[in-house]
Amino acid sequence: MSKSAVQESIQASVSGFETTFITRAEMADDALETLNQRLKSVVSEYKGDLILTEDMGRQKLAYPIQKESRGHYTYLAYTGKGQVVQEIERALRLNEHVLRFLSVNLSKDFDAEKFKAGRIAAKEAAKQREVEREARREERAAERRSHGEGRGRDRDYHHHHDDMGDGSDE
Repeated sequence: MSKSAVQESIQASVSGFETTFITRAEMADDALETLNQRLKSVVSEYKGDLILTEDMGRQKLAYPIQKESRGHYTYLAYTGKGQVVQEIERALRLNEHVLRFLSVNLSKDFDAEKFKAGRIAAKEAAKQREVEREARREERAAERRSHGEGRGRDRDYHHHHDDMGDGSDE
């Protein structure tokens, strides 16, 4: 076996995981970067790779957590062996700014390239849906505007009374 084939074989046997965590909204950007670097070093210690890091930004929480109503969301996808998830979660638990976290085992035989491609496709599909949704919103707004033109109060009043008749048919 060539060196690259052995490397691919080793890479293919590594499990894939994702962790999403929420930090306090007022946490400084440099403190968040320090936390991300710490998590990256944990992944490296367990012979893994950080596949993807997404800063999802500050968002309103569905419900208050530790009296916080907003949080900064971060998503990590990574590979690793052994206790990598437990060590990532330990690092998150030790950080006073972390409100919540959730880790998920993606698969035993994780393919990073397929994962990245799938993630990119999902993002593109979401963008396309948003463009279509915005187009429908514009279309409905234009319809409402066109229905509203030429319908003054007086016109509707006279139109309504004209249809009623004057009673002279009887």
